[in-house]
Amino acid sequence: MADGADTGRACVALIGGAGFVGTNLAARLAQDNAFRPHVYDTDPRKLAFRMGPDARCAFTPFDLGTDDALLDRAVAGADVVVNLAALVQPKRFLDRPLDMVELNLMGSLKVVEACRRHGKRLIHFSTSEVYGKTGGRDAPFTEDSTDCILGPIDNHRWIYSCAKQMLDRIIHAHGLEGGLHYTLIRPFNFVGALMDWLGPSAEQPRVFASFMNALVEERPLPLVDGGTARRCFTHVEDAVSAITTILAHPEETRNRIYNVGNPANEITIAGLAALMTDLFAEETGRPVPLRTQSVPGEAFYGAGYEDCDRRMPDISRISALGWRPQHDLGRTLRDAMRHALANYDALCGFRPAPATGAGAE
Repeated sequence: MADGADTGRACVALIGGAGFVGTNLAARLAQDNAFRPHVYDTDPRKLAFRMGPDARCAFTPFDLGTDDALLDRAVAGADVVVNLAALVQPKRFLDRPLDMVELNLMGSLKVVEACRRHGKRLIHFSTSEVYGKTGGRDAPFTEDSTDCILGPIDNHRWIYSCAKQMLDRIIHAHGLEGGLHYTLIRPFNFVGALMDWLGPSAEQPRVFASFMNALVEERPLPLVDGGTARRCFTHVEDAVSAITTILAHPEETRNRIYNVGNPANEITIAGLAALMTDLFAEETGRPVPLRTQSVPGEAFYGAGYEDCDRRMPDISRISALGWRPQHDLGRTLRDAMRHALANYDALCGFRPAPATGAGAE
């Protein structure tokens, strides 16, 4: 065992682990006698907010773009490496497309190569976006059989998906040729405590935060292209439970891909707006009428925008490990909303770092 040997707990290096998903995962691992999390990221504020002063979790300042020697030491000293580093905001796909390649492909490739070099197990966060568009099919996305269909080059919104898919293929090749022990996780719309980009000064965030901002500020909820797209929202506690299940099954999950999502929680974005408005009224104790405004995708995000009409995961593979999501859609949204309302001022102060980022889907 690596540097977790003195405690009897496996050291888990969380690269880019101080964001939404990483912070929740670190908090869960810190309570598990089997694991000892060590977070490497640029900004510790969200982690400190979640963990408190008595956290059983180490933090080391780290920038994936520049700290190559530190990355090598972090991987060498870990038993398992979880790579969560990513830029994930849709508007950034359009405004800063080269950043999508620099971090999501080239930066994370350094993590992959360090794991191969030191013979370490890698759990890498891919994305449900690698599946691209449905192509008119209604079947759920399946890890090993669904084609990955992206839009034309001019719709550079797909550069994020393309960069992440390319890294998936490189990781797969390292498993074939170099013996890399890896697992790929494809998240489907995680929501919950400590989601990014809440607050009036935020860029166009992901949909839950966008709707929360609008409800708090008493603005119409923006429905991109009418809100007809369908998504499956997953409670972050269920997501973390899925990741710990994968951690606990190293051989069964070796060199495999896992969708992590909740297909029972599918809803249109227009339906989400109505449901969140109702829940917001219940949580705040004041009547809130449903107010929406349809906005063209390119007007909301920028030129080059295109989207997938539906993202539905097949979760039979991870279910075979004994994991099932426990939170229905109402509970998932209510818990996320309660946390956002109770901690709104603090959450508005957290901004993702421009270099590393630490998000996941």
